[in-house]
Amino acid sequence: MTAVDCPHEADVVTLVLSGRWPDGVDGDLLAHAESCAACGEVVAIASVLRLDRLAAVDAPIPAAGQVWWRAAIRARGDAARAAARPMVWLQAGIGAAAVGVAAAGISLAWPRLTTIWPLSFGGGSLQEALPFFLAIGVGVIAAPIAFYLAVPRD
Repeated sequence: MTAVDCPHEADVVTLVLSGRWPDGVDGDLLAHAESCAACGEVVAIASVLRLDRLAAVDAPIPAAGQVWWRAAIRARGDAARAAARPMVWLQAGIGAAAVGVAAAGISLAWPRLTTIWPLSFGGGSLQEALPFFLAIGVGVIAAPIAFYLAVPRD
């Protein structure tokens, strides 16, 4: 598509952006804009640009004090989150280590527990009580995670 230069294009843009189109325009220029492809496109685009400019002029601008206050609050929150980040990682590492130590302790003690301390869940042994112990272990692990997700951080 090639651009077609029209000698009336600048006049059409000026009239549309000033808000005088089509009421404040003589009939010859209006008829020309309807017949000329370049001027028709200019009218369509300049009308949208004019509406956009009017909408931008009506946008409320906050006071400088309010902008500064919001920026200070945001900076303070960002600094607090940055300062807490290493502690969160440390807590996560300690929690993972505790779970690993507990799992290792259970795996080491399991053979002894089956020979020394036989449980009787309805006439069964410790192996039959394994689902019960697994449920307790899942609860012990899931409770801190649920607490972490439930407590708001801000």
